[in-house]
Amino acid sequence: MSAILTVLVWLAKATALLVLALGITMGLRRAPAGARYIVWLATLVALLLVPPVSSWSPLPLPILPGVAAEALVSSPQAVAAPAASAPVSQSAHASSSPTVIPTAARGELSVATKLLVAWSAVAALLAGWLLLGAFAVRRIVSRALTLNDESWLSPMYDVADRLDLDHAPRLVMSSAIEMPFACGILRPTIVLPASAEQWTDERRRVVLFHELAHIRRRDLLGHTLGRIVCAFYWFHPLVWSAAKHLRAESERACDDLVLACGGARASAYANHLLDIVTAVRVQGAPATALPMANKREFEGRMLAILDPAVKRATPSRAQTLVLTLGLGALSLTIAAVAPARRATPPSPPSPVTQRQEVAGDSAVPRQTQPLSQRQVSTAETSRAQVAAQLPDRSDAADAAKQDLKDPSKGWLRAQVLGTQSGAQPPDTALLGRILRTDKDADVRKAAAWALQSRREGVPLLLERLRVDEDGSVREMSAWALSGMGSTEVAAALAEALRHDKSGEVRVTSAWGLGHMGGIADLTALEGALDDSDPDVRQRALWALGQHQLQSAPSRVVALLKDDKDEVRLMAAWVLGGILDKATIPALHDAFLKERDAEVMEAEFRALAFMGDRTIIEPALKSEKPELRARAVQMLAGRGPGVWPWPWPWPEPRPEP
Repeated sequence: MSAILTVLVWLAKATALLVLALGITMGLRRAPAGARYIVWLATLVALLLVPPVSSWSPLPLPILPGVAAEALVSSPQAVAAPAASAPVSQSAHASSSPTVIPTAARGELSVATKLLVAWSAVAALLAGWLLLGAFAVRRIVSRALTLNDESWLSPMYDVADRLDLDHAPRLVMSSAIEMPFACGILRPTIVLPASAEQWTDERRRVVLFHELAHIRRRDLLGHTLGRIVCAFYWFHPLVWSAAKHLRAESERACDDLVLACGGARASAYANHLLDIVTAVRVQGAPATALPMANKREFEGRMLAILDPAVKRATPSRAQTLVLTLGLGALSLTIAAVAPARRATPPSPPSPVTQRQEVAGDSAVPRQTQPLSQRQVSTAETSRAQVAAQLPDRSDAADAAKQDLKDPSKGWLRAQVLGTQSGAQPPDTALLGRILRTDKDADVRKAAAWALQSRREGVPLLLERLRVDEDGSVREMSAWALSGMGSTEVAAALAEALRHDKSGEVRVTSAWGLGHMGGIADLTALEGALDDSDPDVRQRALWALGQHQLQSAPSRVVALLKDDKDEVRLMAAWVLGGILDKATIPALHDAFLKERDAEVMEAEFRALAFMGDRTIIEPALKSEKPELRARAVQMLAGRGPGVWPWPWPWPEPRPEP
C-alpha cells in the first residue's frame, strides 16, 4: 500500500470515528453532560491510536490450511518457457519493467514528502503555540500573589472536602487576567483575577466550586489531550469540532456537579456566571488553562443551567467503565480494518508451453497435482470449526425472554438490558414484566436497578416501592427513583420514609429526598428524626443539611442528646452548616457534656464559626491538642482558622 493511500485510509477511519461519536452524543442529548464528555474524550484518544493500530493490524491469523490455495496455482516451472524462447521473454520483461515501476515510485515519494513537510510545519507551529501557552501560565502563576487569607482558604477547603479531593490545589491571584481559570495537571492551581477581592462570599464559593470541579474531574488532562489531537489533525475540521464539544461538555458537567452538590441555586449560579462573563473585556486564556466561561459558548450553557429537566447526576464508575469499554472496542475495530489486497491471478502460459503440454513433452513436466483426500478432509474440518466459533448475534432482549424461567440467567439478562449501549434503549416493557412477575427477589432487584434514570420506568418503580413484599426490592426501587426529580417521586419517597417497615428502605428514601431540592417534603424528614432506627435518624439529618435551611428545626437541636454517637455527630454537623445563632446555648451545653472526641470537634466547629467565644475556656481544658490549639487562635483574635471538615456523603450503591 502506498504512503498516500495509507494516509487516506487513516483519515477515513478518523472521520468514521468522529461521525460515530457525533451520532452517539446526539442520542445522549438528554443524558448528563458527563456521559457526553466521556464519549468525546474516548474519541480523541482513539484518534491518536488510529495510525499505530492501523500499522500493526490486521494480524495474520491462519485458520484454514494454505495447502489448497497453493495447490491450485501451478509451479513456476509449469509455465516456464523452453530454453529457446527464454531470451524473448527476458527481453520483454527488461524492456517494460525499468520504464514504469521506478518512475511511478519516484513521483509518488516526491508528493508524499511534500505533504509530510507541510503537515509537520503546521503541526510544529501548533505544538509551539501549546508550549507558549504553558510558559504563559507558568509566568502568570509565578508572578501571582498566593492567597493565605481565611476568607478564601476556608471555603476552598470546605468545597474540596465536599468533592472528596485528597489534596487542595494552590490558590493565587493575578492582575494579569480577568477570567478565573484552573491550570496544572500534576500540581493543580486556581488563578483568580484581582477583581475577585470585591466578590461576595457566595460568588467566591461558586467560583471555587466550579474550578475545583474541573480538578476533581481531571478536565485539565482532557483539555490538553484535545489540544494535542488538534495539532496532529490540524487539517481536519471535525477534530476541531470534537475538541470544542469536549470543552463545552466539561463546563456543563462541572455546572451539573456544582448544582447537584448544592453549591448554589441554579438561578443564583447562572447570575454569577453572567456577571463574571460580562465584566471581562479581554476574552481568552493561555492554551493549557481552563477559563471559567467563554462568551461564544455561554448561551447554550446558560440554558442548560436553568433547565430543570436536565439530568445532573454524575455517571457512576460502572456506567463510565461500560461506556469506555464499548467505545474502545468499537474504535479498535474501526482502526484495525484494512482494505483487502487485490489477488493477482497467475500469468497464463505462453503458447509454446501450451503446445508442449498438448504434445506431452517430458522436458517440462506439469507440477499441478489434485488435492489429496486428507487435504480435503482437513479443509472441511477447519471450515466446520470456524462456523462453530462464529459469535451468536441474537438480540439480548430475545435471550432475556427465553431465560425468564431461570433466576440466575434472568439476573444476568436484567443487567444486560439495563446497561446495553447503542441506538437501542433498554427494553422497559420486559424489565417491567420481570419486576412484577419474577418469583426471585434478586432478579426483581436487578430489574429495578436497570430502570434507574428511565422516565418511562417511574410508574413501575413507584408500584414496587409501595407493594413489593421484599424489602431489598423496595429499597432498590427507592434508590432508582432518587435520580428522577418530580413531585410524584418526592411524595412516594416521603410516604416510604414515614410508613415502610424496613429500616433500609427508610434510610434510602431519606437519602433520595436529600437530592430532591425544593420539591422534597421537609416535614417527612423532620418526622424521621424520631425514627427508632439510628441509621434513619442520621440519614434524615444529612438530607436536611442539603436544603440550606435558614433556621434550625427544634428536632435537630434535640438530637444533640441522642444516645448514638453518629447521630449526635451528624446533628452538630447540620447545625454547623445552618449557623443559626439561636442554637448556641444548646451546642454549648452539649459540648460540655460530650465524651466522644469526634462529636466534640463537630460541636466546637459549629460554635466557632458562629462566633461564640464562650467556648474558648472549656476548649482550653480539653484533652485534645487540636481543640486547645483552635481555642488559642480564637483567644488571639484570629478566629478558628481554616478547618476542613469531612463532608458526610453516603456511599454510592453498588450494582446488583
